[in-house]
Amino acid sequence: MEDILKLVYELDETIITAKDFLDIENKIIEILSKIISIDGMEVWIVKKENLYIYWKGQVLPLKEIQAKKLIKKGSIIYKRDLEQEKYSPIEKEFYKKGIRSVIYVPLLFKGKVFAVWVVFSKKANSYTEKDIELLKLIASQISAPLRTFLFYEETKKELELLKSVNKLAGIILSDLDIHSVFKKFTDELKKYIPFERLSIGIVEGDNIRYAAVSEVIKTGRFEGVRLPLEYTASSWVIKNKKTLIRRDLLKEKKFFLEEKKVKQGIRSTLHAPLMYKGKVFGTINLSSTKPNIYGEWEKLVIESLVSLISSAIAISYIYSPFYDHLTEVYNRRYFDEKIDEELRYRERYGGGFCLCLCDFDNFKKYNDLYGHIEGDRCLKKVAQIMKVVIRKTDFVFRYGGDEFAIIMPNTSLKEAIKVIERMRKEIEEKMKNREVTISAGISCYPLDGETRTEIIDKADRRLLKAKKIKNTIIYKD
Repeated sequence: MEDILKLVYELDETIITAKDFLDIENKIIEILSKIISIDGMEVWIVKKENLYIYWKGQVLPLKEIQAKKLIKKGSIIYKRDLEQEKYSPIEKEFYKKGIRSVIYVPLLFKGKVFAVWVVFSKKANSYTEKDIELLKLIASQISAPLRTFLFYEETKKELELLKSVNKLAGIILSDLDIHSVFKKFTDELKKYIPFERLSIGIVEGDNIRYAAVSEVIKTGRFEGVRLPLEYTASSWVIKNKKTLIRRDLLKEKKFFLEEKKVKQGIRSTLHAPLMYKGKVFGTINLSSTKPNIYGEWEKLVIESLVSLISSAIAISYIYSPFYDHLTEVYNRRYFDEKIDEELRYRERYGGGFCLCLCDFDNFKKYNDLYGHIEGDRCLKKVAQIMKVVIRKTDFVFRYGGDEFAIIMPNTSLKEAIKVIERMRKEIEEKMKNREVTISAGISCYPLDGETRTEIIDKADRRLLKAKKIKNTIIYKD
């Protein structure tokens, strides 16, 4: 008995002086291995209808184990040999790792089970009745200090998170540059959540555009890239307005692009909705090269921080000085910057790009007939069609009034004609009940000129010719 009391004292001392939970786990295993067969342990905290695997962040529904016996009655459950007994999904994972015997020991505080102590061995039938009684005795003695430690750790983490939330709030209020905010947000997030890739995706019709990206691994999803939204994790988040955790893509491929992610080395992902005025306008996405990285704690962290940054992102990307509020495409100011940027890039690195200027046919007549409110709706509808139809590397701008511009980087004239013709047909088809069509003029760098004025003038002159014919595209003189 004296040896048992000495053991319990040693375990209590371990919990009180431990630096973190991993330290507790390692020392308990080291101490217990002297008297029983033990190859590992976990502590599962009871949270409503779930069990939260402490330190790992994994969540298990209570129904996955014999919860009634374990939680309500406070009885020990002993699985002698997982090879011979029916096992739950979590026990299946244990078995894959070579574990054969598992004991679930309830930890009580004031008569209620607050956690489950899971002890396991790689040997079948590892534990005797004497071992079980010993674990039960140890559990009764370490429950109080362990609960105090867990409560302290949770409180400490939450206080640290609150500090970051307050710090981030100050950053957002003092810094209007969204890229600077994103950088600081990324730095804060790294304190709590491991990731190799972080991105912000903004919804644009049936696509998602990556507005900001921070990554260690190269995935090809740089800033400005657009991808189809359908059948993606982001589409699920937008539809359900909830955070989505993908624990191991190797085992649970479900969405479009996940197979590609696995090839890039990504194993787990976390996706949270970006909301403004009750509407989801995008997602924030984290990726890790390790499986089972994201759990309930990571979900709490991302949701706490995202609730702050969402408004800043919305104002920057949806209500930015480069954004046309009515049509939800880029505005003339951004067009001026983008075409200059494209010209500088081509002068330095070579290659070409195409510009399309397009205009509604008979839009004044449409406004006179249906009114300006309906005219605005029509402009927005056509702009959305343009965004959906063009390629992910192209840019749409409201050039002025009912005139739009499209910059197509790394595009030949032949490719540009295909894109704009597809867009013209789609607008004609989708807007046929309103009898709305567009005319367009296309120019190319360096074929039609090497300066901003030459490129725009060529496209503009061809647009004027196209408008005389209506519902057509002119791409040469």
